[in-house]
Amino acid sequence: MDAPAVGDLAGKGADALLDGIAHYPESAARAEVKLWLAGYADGAVSAAAELLAAARGTDEGGPLRRLHCQQALALAGPEAEPAVRAVLGDRELGGLARVWLAERGAADVPAPPEDMIFWLAIDTIAAHLDADGELDELQGLIEGLSAQHSGFFDEVWRVDHPATADVLEAMGRLHSDKKAAKDARKAAFKARSRAGR
Repeated sequence: MDAPAVGDLAGKGADALLDGIAHYPESAARAEVKLWLAGYADGAVSAAAELLAAARGTDEGGPLRRLHCQQALALAGPEAEPAVRAVLGDRELGGLARVWLAERGAADVPAPPEDMIFWLAIDTIAAHLDADGELDELQGLIEGLSAQHSGFFDEVWRVDHPATADVLEAMGRLHSDKKAAKDARKAAFKARSRAGR
């Protein structure tokens, strides 16, 4: 198998970029995205719109594509703001858009609805599970997200995301707090029952 080389994805579509950088080391992925953005003739708004469109999807690869989209948008610059704002109401991309805007100190960023917060939490953890990152980092993410909202496990199992039950099972395995881990496992059971699996 050939190792990916920086520049291999230049001139290809955003879908190829988001899927392709999964096989790159972090620094090479950043360099590849920078090359892709620099070669995008229609400008940052069009590039961001194409990245966001490619990030959509409820398939297994969707969460990781959205994570890569968020990482790519971080390099796109403030010119991408109109395309990012255009997806604020999108169920799959609205949370990602709010994070991007907040990180840049943008004005008039609407608060996300609670269901979007939980959906983004599930999507983010699913992406990190797919990325096979550092276990300590993943555990910190899981514990941080579940601690941000009182009654997290009482609500999150209702999230209509294809990875909800799998993410909750992983949270039950990885959470260091025994009560929270048990709550996560119970929530995973409820999510599976709700989905009929």
